[in-house]
Amino acid sequence: MKVNQLRVGTLLSYVNLAIGSIIPMIYTPIMLRILGQAEYGLYSLSNSIVGYLSLLNFGFGSTIIRYICKYRAEGKKEQVRSIFGLFLIIYGIVSVLVIIGGFILMLCTDSCFSKGLTQQEVDKLKILIVMMAFNTAIAFPISVFSSIITAYERFIFRRVIDIFSTVLAPVANIILLYCGFGSIGMTFSGLLLNFIACPVNIYYCFKVLKIIPKFVRFESVFIKELLVFSVYMFIGTLVDMLFWATDKVILGALVGTAVVAIYNVGSTFNNILMQLSQAVSGVIGPKINSMVTLDGENTQALSEVFIRVGRLQYLLLALVVSGFIALGHPFLIMWAGENYGESYYIALVTMIPLVIPYIQNTGLTIVIAQNKHKFRSLVYLAIAILNAVSTYFIVPYLGGIGAALCSCVSYILGQGIIMNIYYYKVTKINIPLFWKNILCMSWIPTLLCVMTFIVSNFVNFYSWSVFLFTVLIYVVLYSVGSWFFSMNDYEKDVIRVPINNLLNKLKKRKA
Repeated sequence: MKVNQLRVGTLLSYVNLAIGSIIPMIYTPIMLRILGQAEYGLYSLSNSIVGYLSLLNFGFGSTIIRYICKYRAEGKKEQVRSIFGLFLIIYGIVSVLVIIGGFILMLCTDSCFSKGLTQQEVDKLKILIVMMAFNTAIAFPISVFSSIITAYERFIFRRVIDIFSTVLAPVANIILLYCGFGSIGMTFSGLLLNFIACPVNIYYCFKVLKIIPKFVRFESVFIKELLVFSVYMFIGTLVDMLFWATDKVILGALVGTAVVAIYNVGSTFNNILMQLSQAVSGVIGPKINSMVTLDGENTQALSEVFIRVGRLQYLLLALVVSGFIALGHPFLIMWAGENYGESYYIALVTMIPLVIPYIQNTGLTIVIAQNKHKFRSLVYLAIAILNAVSTYFIVPYLGGIGAALCSCVSYILGQGIIMNIYYYKVTKINIPLFWKNILCMSWIPTLLCVMTFIVSNFVNFYSWSVFLFTVLIYVVLYSVGSWFFSMNDYEKDVIRVPINNLLNKLKKRKA
């Protein structure tokens, strides 16, 4: 059962990823043209502002999964129910705080954004902030049920729901945009999706998993342990906000919505990289938690998982990043428009260093499971503050590129150099062997990227027919080269086994 959940869950993750990558290719240009650069920037800015309210979850999302996995591995069913009930109460309180926080943020918009925005934009920003605050408040209780489902390794159900959301969200957005509701309509569609997801997740937990929350009083010792663990997860969430939201908030406050729009288009491709990396690590997380609980000293086994998952992630990320380096500029000009040419350089400056943490996010799962994430959280917090401060001073001179450069330096310093030393010295992961694997896999994307740049001197890629044909050739060459020169037997089996199973089922049906 677990093997099927893991394999099918991973497969569905990539199906969702493929859908989530294809749909924006069609949806985003339509949205950009209907909204216009200024309103799209305003919508992105409001998302970033309300994103700060997500800090009110205090890092409890990973805490739920950790303790549920721990108690499941130990066979403590009553403790699972008690943790379930505890977090429902906590997140209910958090939802109220989010709504209050949303109104406070709305009241602060005039004083914070009068320099970068017009009065009309400030007025619309207030409406968006309140609506998004309600959306966030609804999402918090839902996340408890989602975490329970993940902890029980029911990946198939989770991925089906994810696919449903991935398809429905842009469809609803397009309908509301064509009806003339603009960014407010897009925000309303997010509310609608949460109202649909809520009863579905509740039904699955109660009726399928048969887990009913139990409301009991916990001892102060356990609450203290819970808070100590969560506080560093909270710092990690704060770091994410300082990196992903603060840049756009500073740009909106000091420069304007147009620059926010350009920056947001560039950073969109970072989300694709993140989804690619999490498609594998997302389903391996509960397994790692169980490994640490049952055999926490087996560092060799953890290193093997770290390298195996990292290689799979790098196979995908190297294709995307190298292809974007070679063909990203013509794509952005044709896809988003002439006004978004600078988004290419913003994407490059942030994407390349992010490859390091994205192919090593299994390390985060390991240190969380080992309860050793304190150091990581503090390092990330320090570099995130450095990034926010430097961005504030550089943005008036270099705009979006300046913000991207500050983030780039922070990524390399903290998520690259410092954390690799920590994984090697403290977590005892075999980092030298990991990078030996990655370097051996890197010559094919590097060669293809260089070859494409050479060809670009003779071929005009600023035509959809030529561009798509080039992408097809690039993917084929990368796939063939990786299969014969980079992939090991395990990685080939990830592709071969599902295909062979499908073919065998088809043969049996014909017979």
